[in-house]
Amino acid sequence: MLSVVSGKQMLRRFLLVIAGAALLTAMPFSIRAIAVSFDDPNVFGYGEAWSPPSELRVGSTGHGVVQLQRRLGEIGFRPGPVDGRYGEALSAAVVAFQKAHGLPRDGIFRSADWRLLDEPISVGTASAPDRVEIDLGRQVLFLIENQTVASILPISSGSGSTYRSRGGGLSKARTPEGAFSFYRHVDGWRISYLGGLYEPYYFRGGYAIHGSGSVPAYPASHGCVRVRIPDMNYLLGRLRLGMPVYVYGDTSRRSDVITPLETPAIERVEFSLPAELAIA
Repeated sequence: MLSVVSGKQMLRRFLLVIAGAALLTAMPFSIRAIAVSFDDPNVFGYGEAWSPPSELRVGSTGHGVVQLQRRLGEIGFRPGPVDGRYGEALSAAVVAFQKAHGLPRDGIFRSADWRLLDEPISVGTASAPDRVEIDLGRQVLFLIENQTVASILPISSGSGSTYRSRGGGLSKARTPEGAFSFYRHVDGWRISYLGGLYEPYYFRGGYAIHGSGSVPAYPASHGCVRVRIPDMNYLLGRLRLGMPVYVYGDTSRRSDVITPLETPAIERVEFSLPAELAIA
């Protein structure tokens, strides 16, 4: 059965349409469609509409690089600006990440590596809450602040090869291991007969942590601890004279060099209830 619409009902509907159109026109803002990409991890996240790429390397761009830059920065590495471009800084951070986890040091981030981003990296405690630890075996520098790993930087230490000293004799390119502290800092560049040292912080004799334009993924120095120049600039505001430096991992273990922080013993207190309060 068909319903009959009266003239008054039709007029009422027409007036409602006109009123609605007038209301939208009078609004102080505009309504526009927003295009949403289903590949955008910022909208959907991992495991929903976006999956990490199988491999990221120098030259890669896009959302996967953005997520890698953000995550590495959150856990203490220094990947550079979050700009979605896989450049030198991100490659160095990935190499440090690979060193810390015992992976091949090629600067290529693979799909199996994403899960490792959620594994915490710790080095243990020490009596000094703020310190530098250098692991020669893994070729990384740990900056520890208040017993927490604040930064993990790639290094290149003594190569183990033989070279001629200033006096003409033969010397072995080894980085000294042990417990030291910073005793001298030179502003800017210091040029020695072995090359340039950027902002060196000396911890034993002529051995220093310093910036360098060459920090390969393997030991290559004459004995100093090289870090990237941007990383040295980062350390400048955090290192200080007298700060402890612990070096280990080649011929010595961490436990040989560092005394762990002792946990205070809890004294046992015994007491007895008065006889009238004792429960039979």
